[in-house]
Parts: sequence; structure tokens; C-alpha cells
Amino acid sequence: MVDGSMNEPVGWIMSVEMNRTKISEGRNTMKWSINNVAGSLLVVVALCCGTWSGASEARAQEKGASLAQQIQGSWILVSMYNEQDGKKTEQFGPNPRGSLFLTPEGRYSSILMRASLPKFVSNNRMKGTAEENQAVVQGSNAVIGTYTVASEKEQTVNLHIEGCTFPNFDGQDQKRIMTVNGDELKVTSLATTIGGTNYSVYKRAK
Repeated sequence: MVDGSMNEPVGWIMSVEMNRTKISEGRNTMKWSINNVAGSLLVVVALCCGTWSGASEARAQEKGASLAQQIQGSWILVSMYNEQDGKKTEQFGPNPRGSLFLTPEGRYSSILMRASLPKFVSNNRMKGTAEENQAVVQGSNAVIGTYTVASEKEQTVNLHIEGCTFPNFDGQDQKRIMTVNGDELKVTSLATTIGGTNYSVYKRAK
């Protein structure tokens, strides 16, 4: 006859080991779940980054899309010039750089600059020389604000400027004529500080 008390330590040890196995399996399951959730979130983030631009382009291609839908998206500057008294002047020189962003929520930002700007000898943007500062100020322009379509028929868009590197524009409302043909956006500004009319051509960012 075997004393049942002799089996109690063995049973206790087996019970502990089984619990440890369950805990380990639970931890592995939790790690697997966390890793899968993290992976899923990364996929969602990646998709969201490309969704806005893609959605804007898709809406623009829709037949009968409104002007607001057509202009939405991210645009890259192709060319820009000012025309006055029959004379054309490239304000930012040949091959200017720039981007224009128009969100579905009605916000916009724009940056324009020459193909090249002088580097600061001091390597400190707060210690530029008078000549360096002048070259950068005259060779670039950045604007942030909101926009609304004023007239679908006349293809006019009102820009409300919240901030600009040319501070005289802060708080102003300005009008632009915007036309879209496929992946090309043309922007015309009838009133400029230097006179004449500004013509800009952008291509849709891919």
C-alpha cells in the first residue's frame, strides 16, 4: 500500500509546472497579440500617409469634380514668372523650387525659392551677413493660411493669409485664378507688390 502523502509533493510540483507553462503560453500569446497589433498600426499609418494625396488625386479625376476637389492635394512648382507691360521676369530665377499644399479642410501653405541660395559663411542662420540675408529674403517666400473657392464659374479662389515671410501680407485676403488640367495646376495672381501679373505652373505630386 502506497502512502498518499508521498504523492502530495509530486502533485504540487506538477501543478506548479503546469501553471508556469500556462503563464508562459499566456505571455507568448500576449507578445504575439501586441506584435500583431503594432504591425497592424504601422500598416494603418503607412496607408494614411498615402491616402490623402491619393484621395485628392482620385477626386480631381472624377468627372464633374468641383474646383475645390480639383485643386486639393500636393503640388510641385514647375515655373513662375511675372509679366508687366509685355515683359516677363522670373522673380525666383530659372528653375525655381516650390510646393503648394491645399487640404480638403480648407488650409493651404506655399513655399517658393530660387534654384539656389547662398550658404551662410558663419553656418549660423542668426548670423548672416547683410548680403546673405538680403539674398535669402528676396530669393524665397513662404505663406500659410486658409482658402475658399469664391467662384466655380470664374475659377477664383480666395486666400486668407495667416502668416508670411513678407509680413506685409499677414492678415490679408487675396484672390487667385486656379485652373486644373489633368495633373497640371495653373495659378494666376492679378495683384502683386511689384506690379504686373504672376503666373505659376505646378504639377501634382505623385
